[in-house]
Amino acid sequence: MAKLGSFDCSEFKNMAKGMKKALDNRVIERWIREFLLEMAFRGHRKIVKRTPVGDPDNWKNTYYEVKKVTRGKNKGKEKTDKKTLIVGFETAEGKKVSFAAKSNYVGGHLRRNWRVGNVEKHGDSYAIEIFNNVEYASYVEHGHRTRNHKGWVEGRFMATISMNEMERELPRFIEKKQVELLNQILNGRWLNG
Repeated sequence: MAKLGSFDCSEFKNMAKGMKKALDNRVIERWIREFLLEMAFRGHRKIVKRTPVGDPDNWKNTYYEVKKVTRGKNKGKEKTDKKTLIVGFETAEGKKVSFAAKSNYVGGHLRRNWRVGNVEKHGDSYAIEIFNNVEYASYVEHGHRTRNHKGWVEGRFMATISMNEMERELPRFIEKKQVELLNQILNGRWLNG
C-alpha cells in the first residue's frame, strides 16, 4: 500500500473553532436580524415611492371658493380664492354636502405612515412586517367600489409590486451578505461587531 504522507489539519481545526465561537456568540442570529432589517427598509423605500399622494386639483367635486370682489377697480367681479378649497359630495341618501378644506392642505398622509416593525423570532423562523395603519390603505392597495357602487377604482398595489420585486432581488442580496459573513467569521473580524 502506498503512503500518502503527512497532513496538517490545524487550519481546519482553527476554522471549526472560529465557527463554533461565532455560533456561541450569536453572530448568526445577529446577522439574520440585521439582514432582515436591511431588506425591510429597502422594501419600505420602494413602497413609499410607489404610494400615491392626494392632489386636490385632481379630486372630483372639488373647487376653490369663488368670492365677489368688494373693493377697487374689480368691484362686483368674481375672484377665485385659492386659499379655500371646497370639497363636495353626495351622500347615499342623495343629499349634497360640501365643506371648506384646510387651505394649507398637503397630501401624503398615506405615504408618510408606512412603518417597519421589529424582527421577531417564531420557533426557527424570523419575521418582520412593513405596515400602514391609515384606515384607507387597503383600499388604495387593492382597489374598491365607488361610493355609488356602480364602478370600481383600481388598486395601486404599491406594497404587492414592491414585495414581488424584493423577492426577485433577494437571492443576489443574500449571497453577497453570506459571503461577507463567512469572510468575517473566517478572519475573526466578527469579534469587533
